[in-house]
Order: sequence, then C-alpha cells, then structure tokens
Amino acid sequence: MGTDSHTLVYGALNAAGTGIGGEEAAYVIAFGELWFQVPETVKITLKGSPRDYPIAKEITLTLAGRHGDDLAQHRAIEYAGSPVRELSLDSRMCLACHGVEIGAKFAFFPADDKALEYLRARTDVPFEGVEVDPDAEYVREIELDVDEVGFVVARPHRFGNVVPVEEAAGVKIDQALIGSCANGRFEHIETAARMLRGKKVHPRVRFFVEPASWTVYRQCLDAGIVGPLIEAGAQLQAPGCWVCEAHGSVLADGEVCVTSTTRNYRDRKGSRNAELYLGGPATVTAAAIAGEMIHPKEVFDGFQA
Repeated sequence: MGTDSHTLVYGALNAAGTGIGGEEAAYVIAFGELWFQVPETVKITLKGSPRDYPIAKEITLTLAGRHGDDLAQHRAIEYAGSPVRELSLDSRMCLACHGVEIGAKFAFFPADDKALEYLRARTDVPFEGVEVDPDAEYVREIELDVDEVGFVVARPHRFGNVVPVEEAAGVKIDQALIGSCANGRFEHIETAARMLRGKKVHPRVRFFVEPASWTVYRQCLDAGIVGPLIEAGAQLQAPGCWVCEAHGSVLADGEVCVTSTTRNYRDRKGSRNAELYLGGPATVTAAAIAGEMIHPKEVFDGFQA
C-alpha cells in the first residue's frame, strides 16, 4: 500500500498494490493492517503480437476508449494472454499503473521468469508468486487484439476521451512530456532518443524528459542517449514524479501539451485554460519534432501504420 493512487504498479510484479489515503496510512503504521473487501475481477486477455516499440500506453487508452474509463470500477484486473509474456516489465508497469485510470483497485500480471528475475536481483527475502485458481470466476471478460491497436490520444480532459491520433492531427502544441510512473522508463526514453536521431525539437516546443528513477537515469547514461537527447533540444529533468504536476513545466492560458504521463485532467499542469492530450512516447516525440499532433510514422519510419 502507498499514499499514491498509482501504487497499482506493483501488479506488474505479481503483487497486490493499491493506493490509500493519509488517514489509512496512519492506521497501517499504527496497527500494521488494513481492511479490504476482496474485489470482483475483470479479465483482460490480450491477443496478437507486441511490436518492437512500446505500445502499452496505446493498449490502455484503447481499452478506456472502447469500454469506458470506469470499466473496472472498484474491481481487480487480471491481464492474460500470450502477448503478456512477451511484454517487457516496463510495459507491464505502464499497464498496471494505469489500472487506476480505468477504475481498478488492483491490476495483476503473472509471476513469470521476467518478474521473478527482476525481483531476485533486488531482494533476498523469500517469496512465492501467485497463480490464478483453475476455477476462477470473472465479473467481466474483455479481449483485445494488439495487432489492431494503433497510435491513439486521449483528448482533454478525460482519460477515456480517446481517438486515433489522425483525428487530432494538426493541433499545435507548446509543450511535450515523457515521464512518470506510467512512461518514464528506459524503453520509453530510448524510443524518444531513437526518433530524435538526426532531428531537432521544434523551436516552439518545450520538450521535457524525466526518468522515473535514478536507476532509469543511469540506464540512459550507460546507453549513451542523454547527450543526443539534449543536443536535439530535449530538456532532462531530475528523476521522480514531478513531471506529472506543475513543477518546472507549467502551462499558461491557452497552451497545449501532449504528455505520456498519467492523467489529462483540467488544472493538472497549471492554467485551468490549458489543454492536455495523453499519448504514448512515440506520439509525444513525434509532436515535439513537428510542433503539432502528427502520426509518428510521419516523422519516423520505424513504426507500423
């Protein structure tokens, strides 16, 4: 449990994580326990094949667009299907983290070799993964073919206000952001660096990149992508959660931002009269290069249509 609504991210590691309030946290500290009602479960089965670039943001936005941003209200999500095993932990963390944006209390992934290897490198405390009961019952089952998932954006000011990026094409932007617990990991920042190779950030655009942690920052340094990002015109910020709110990246009246962070609610980044679009790292980077919303394939030929 944590006093952050995106504590659901632990579900990527097969653990039950959920956000709690300050009063609940005080109770936990005092008594070491907390009461929960066991939630019903929504099973989301992915089919098809993941791409060679991150599309977890597109998956969760597509789910919200098709089924509503309340599709798992106060319920648990279980991700299943063959593509789940192929997803990187970075992508699983994005999907688990965004469980709260579609109403979930928890969002679980299986304890496969990727998750176990990650955990064993970080703790010597004994643990066991959990598996789904063979007779498990679900309140709802949803299938999504990831082969059909394209680049999408959530328009202001709701997570579920999702359209193909082509429908937002031409909207001028003032700011672009990559970061947060949802999309501040190495594969997301590496995608931006790959797209920016030989290009520049549009002179009108402030492009902020914030690694989710010092570990991610070191990964970027070791991979040699920090220098090229800066040379292309991106601004790297200190690791953490600041990029989600109005810290160092404030929007003024009438400004437009496209961000891979967690939410696009009104007032999230400064002025109440600013507009926030949500998209994946590729969509954000493409807009930062073009100065407007644009399909990523228009600025980088390494993506499918």
